[in-house]
Amino acid sequence: MDTSLPELKFLTSSPDYHDYRPTMDKTGKRVIFERTPVQRGATTLYVINDIWSTDAPVPFLTATSPAPPPWQTRPDCCWGKDAVAFNGADSETDPVHVWRVDGNGKINLRKIPHTKGAFYPRWSIEGGEFVTENHGGHAKPVPCNSIFDTSGNLNFANVDGTAGNGIPLFGGMPAMGAGDLPHIAFAGQPAVSGWGNSSSDEPPHYDENTNYIFLNTVGPHGTVTSSPMESGACLTTYDPNYQGRAPSWSPDGKTIVFESNRPAGGNYAIYLHNVADGTLRQVTDPSLDGQHAKFFPDGKNLILCIDHPQNVPNTRGIAMVDISKLLNP
Repeated sequence: MDTSLPELKFLTSSPDYHDYRPTMDKTGKRVIFERTPVQRGATTLYVINDIWSTDAPVPFLTATSPAPPPWQTRPDCCWGKDAVAFNGADSETDPVHVWRVDGNGKINLRKIPHTKGAFYPRWSIEGGEFVTENHGGHAKPVPCNSIFDTSGNLNFANVDGTAGNGIPLFGGMPAMGAGDLPHIAFAGQPAVSGWGNSSSDEPPHYDENTNYIFLNTVGPHGTVTSSPMESGACLTTYDPNYQGRAPSWSPDGKTIVFESNRPAGGNYAIYLHNVADGTLRQVTDPSLDGQHAKFFPDGKNLILCIDHPQNVPNTRGIAMVDISKLLNP
């Protein structure tokens, strides 16, 4: 393992649970994440109310009316208002919807209409809208990233548009851009046969393991085009050296954090992309399979999920890492 990389500070470390997909609230103290028992069982949201103290994780959703969905995944905190969006389902195999609740997990819990099949909700700055990886068939291709308001109205059916060569893009795992929605970064790929691990005889389909990170551009009349975040990424043939998914923007808009299994398609590591000059900095060792990193409000720390070193315990935990020395001055 590379000891020159920044040190991880684990916030959860239990042999009984796998912890995944964290989100940080606007205070920089409270982390919400999804937790799955090792012995199987429902995945539900947990919270550490103060990561700077000795607080232990506790169940997040304590609302009683309506009853929370049995399965709870993919939380996202809104920094503009005290609210959390997440995916809820009746079982592991049932369709997901987007749900929202106040930041304390106690009040104003509700399922948002018309969001069946909408994964990975990510808030706008003020919390009036959210962008999702939409498998619900509201637009083609499927999936693409769509914007809903909190009443379930579809405000933007496909915010991915086309690549620079005019080919439609599959899109998922969106992240709000520095200038707010509809500008996003997302994990995407051209909707063409033969991309990545697929055969040229197969119809085009989405594979989250053969994505690049794309940045969209929205014109004055709502016309959307997108380009790979990394300028060397080829749009005619998949290049695993540019693989990436699960992007997230820094608060100042200067840096995008993402995960990648480059170059050989093994475990994932966390990387930082400097938007201005395109330079990359590696944050975690691939042997630990780090995923789903997001920024603290201070922009100098990340929260992420990652395996424990030497597999002790042999589960996935939530960790934080100071990246201040990796950021460009």
